Amino acid sequence: MIIMDFWFQVLILAVLLDVLSGEPPVFIHPVVWMGKLTGLFVRRAPARHRKLYGLFMVVFCVGVAALVGLLVISLGENLLGLIIAAFLLKSTFSIRMLLISARGIRKDLDGGRIKKVRSDLKTFVGRDTSKLNEHQSASAVIESVAESFVDGILSPLFYFLLFGLPGALAFRMINTLDSMVGYKKEPFIDIGYASARLDDMANWVPARLSLVFISIVSVFSGKPLEAIKTCIHDHDKTASPNSGWSMAAVAGALEIRLEKVGYHVLGAEYNNPRPFHINKAVKLVGFSSFLVIAGIFLIGKVPLVGF
Repeated sequence: MIIMDFWFQVLILAVLLDVLSGEPPVFIHPVVWMGKLTGLFVRRAPARHRKLYGLFMVVFCVGVAALVGLLVISLGENLLGLIIAAFLLKSTFSIRMLLISARGIRKDLDGGRIKKVRSDLKTFVGRDTSKLNEHQSASAVIESVAESFVDGILSPLFYFLLFGLPGALAFRMINTLDSMVGYKKEPFIDIGYASARLDDMANWVPARLSLVFISIVSVFSGKPLEAIKTCIHDHDKTASPNSGWSMAAVAGALEIRLEKVGYHVLGAEYNNPRPFHINKAVKLVGFSSFLVIAGIFLIGKVPLVGF
């Protein structure tokens, strides 16, 4: 069975938009508007019953995102619908920006610009970057690339396959909520509780599927058996129930030690990563991403609510 013609075109156009042009301007970027909606709720958060309020915020915001997808479907299978659907779908995943950003940091590491690397990493990873050395910086980038393969690429496309455009947009809203309020510290510990738990659930299956894609690609650009072995052994060493799967798989595939000092070590038996390993990770995740897209075409049509 081949993917439904119109939605085949939507996915192809969305991928082309991402690969050729990257991210749209901030003022029209759907994820930016998702962030604005989340921020509106956060600013109006009450002093009491914050967990309940956080749950309402999740239901409302995710519902709005899914509704936008349904409204686009209602436009019909025409040129306008194609363009809008492709633009919105593209906003749910990001291949080009992730890989280009990682390569940029690799170039700075090669050039010995460690201060610039530490500064750039602040927007790339969620850790203190002020004292990272070359190996730790390379590890941070590779971990981020591996983790982003799941929540920035595989998961939104997984939900697009299952539930069409509404599913992809709903997932991106869930992930945006988690990135803004899903922290175990004040003032977000209560208001972000539902967002964090829902994000964990939404990424649960895609995180485990990431091992399959990374292992397959590793046949050509890594060590597939090491990817599987390291993932099985180390996937549960991270604080997140999901991020360890893709990170440990990449660590094994490239036979490198990935460490967040004071938190986790993945692939402890391997050597520390060097800057050139960043490019290897970029290629591994890049090819894995396109394998995901190819898999969607092979599996069949994208379900459409009401069609």
